[in-house]
Amino acid sequence: MNVKPRILIADDDAGVAAVIARVLEPVGCELQRAATGPEALAAAAASAPDLVLLDVRMPGLSGWGVLARLRGSAATRTTPVVMLTGCGEVGDKVEGFGLGADDYVTKPFSGDELRARVFGLLRRHRETLHAHPLTGLPGSPSIEAEVERRIAEKLPFAFFHADIDRFKSFNDAYGYERGDRTIAAAALALRRGVERAGDLEGFVGHVGGDDFALVCSEARAAIVADLAVQAFDESVPVLHDPADAERGWYEAADRRGTRRRFPLLSLTLGGVSTRRRRLDRYAKAVALASEMKAWLKSRRETGPSAWDLDRRTDAPEAHA
Repeated sequence: MNVKPRILIADDDAGVAAVIARVLEPVGCELQRAATGPEALAAAAASAPDLVLLDVRMPGLSGWGVLARLRGSAATRTTPVVMLTGCGEVGDKVEGFGLGADDYVTKPFSGDELRARVFGLLRRHRETLHAHPLTGLPGSPSIEAEVERRIAEKLPFAFFHADIDRFKSFNDAYGYERGDRTIAAAALALRRGVERAGDLEGFVGHVGGDDFALVCSEARAAIVADLAVQAFDESVPVLHDPADAERGWYEAADRRGTRRRFPLLSLTLGGVSTRRRRLDRYAKAVALASEMKAWLKSRRETGPSAWDLDRRTDAPEAHA
């Protein structure tokens, strides 16, 4: 279940605060109001907001002063702050950015612009907080939020679960440093699949270890997956020792400790799309994509990277 983002509106103008409430409350935000600088600091300390909308001209303590103190506190040092200003002067913006402001909205503002800036910042901040240290990709909370967003907005999409075939044996044979390079190569291949397919809204997340999630437009799912597996296979020769790459296998101990030959690395993507299935919740998308990935792995032990989409269709009553 997604938690409503908490947003602190720090503005002494009750009319402006009411306009912001009308813009943000209907789209699922939990709002709190502060009318003075000291009230804003107290509210931020007490409620740990996900984002602060901060007026430059505040009684008691200016917006600049509030911003400086927010950035000086460990609890709010990275909290996104959008400055609200009626002047829009370049000098004011430069000063605010120097103090750590993340964005500016000039009054009077468009409701659509305010929503876009707020939710863009919230999304980037969430992804940064949950980014995997090795790949820099957003983690599980961001993956779930991305899928739930597409479901809520009724956007057609495809969801893929991907992992590296025989990664444990490779890690045992080549060591953790080479294993990390391989995970980074898989992340890059998935990103390249999205970018080369021209899917501007494509999303790649890192679940953990060698597990990844890819969310893309339903219409571009096949080309995204094709380009992703091609990109990974291009990297496979340089991930192995030259002699192993040339002969097409390497030696490592299996789970029982017996030395055996293993094929070179490959990537498997199992996916599901809204074209055939009613993806009305994140857990269903994950379960179906994981099932497809397991099925595809069971049908191939060697060969290049591969992908497939669930071709089953929900029963008619599921769409009722």
